[in-house]
Amino acid sequence: MRALHVPPRAALLVLAGSLLGHVALLAADRAPRDAVPQPARAVSVALLPPAALPAALPDPVPPAPPAPPQAPARAAPAAPPPDTPPAVATEAPSTSPPLRLAGPAAWTYRLRQYGQDGEALLEWQPQPDGRYSLRLTKRIGERALPAQHSVGLLDSGGLAPERYATQQGGRDRQAVDFDAEDRRISFSASPARLERPDAAQDRLSWWLQLAALVQAAPTPGGRWRVWVAGPRGELREWVFDALDAQPADAGLLHLRRQLLGPHDPGIDVWLDPTRGFWPARLRQGDPETRGYEITLADVNS
Repeated sequence: MRALHVPPRAALLVLAGSLLGHVALLAADRAPRDAVPQPARAVSVALLPPAALPAALPDPVPPAPPAPPQAPARAAPAAPPPDTPPAVATEAPSTSPPLRLAGPAAWTYRLRQYGQDGEALLEWQPQPDGRYSLRLTKRIGERALPAQHSVGLLDSGGLAPERYATQQGGRDRQAVDFDAEDRRISFSASPARLERPDAAQDRLSWWLQLAALVQAAPTPGGRWRVWVAGPRGELREWVFDALDAQPADAGLLHLRRQLLGPHDPGIDVWLDPTRGFWPARLRQGDPETRGYEITLADVNS
């Protein structure tokens, strides 16, 4: 058999290719098993109910700055027991006793008026039905001066006038009417119609009203107030101050009304404690000119 002649260079090339193929086969056999794709395994997953899943993740919130220190809280006051009534502010009940007035009497006074001497008579007639009549008449010699007449009701506050009038010849000259229902005071000599204060008096009834006020609270150095309406449409609060006792007062309480103005003639009254503080002496203005003064002479009861 004839041997083939292979050129040396070609033989080398064939031998190199054979070696490379053999190396590749060996590398394939030694490759790691985990490099080969494996079949997928079944995985069991527990699904949370929808309520357990947040709707969305909140945005990150920066940490709040530290709060400033606070004073310790005070304990709330204990609530009152259920049976404790709430406190209610109420006015204290009035403790003023009813004013006391003298019984029926006729008081005779010596009169000094216009620089002349005369006589005055004060007639006080309280009635069982709760009404009263008070009348002052004055006379100098045979001449009758204008009289004063007051009628009204009596209550726990003293006298409550209904009508006052100055009279001459048996007829009313000037009158003042006190309307208790409308609480108004009207005047025959003036178109004024004024609101009636509590316990308002006329130009005669204030005598007894002041006596009752002082008797209810005879405080030495005291002060008493009375609203008085005049026949010409005036209504003023009269304020009386107690004066220091003088030897000539003879145990009487001397009161003086505060002046109502620069032309006020003034009023002084002396009350007798032994007779329920009834006026024992009264002076209005100057008795030698246009004023008058009366001094108690006798009492008929």
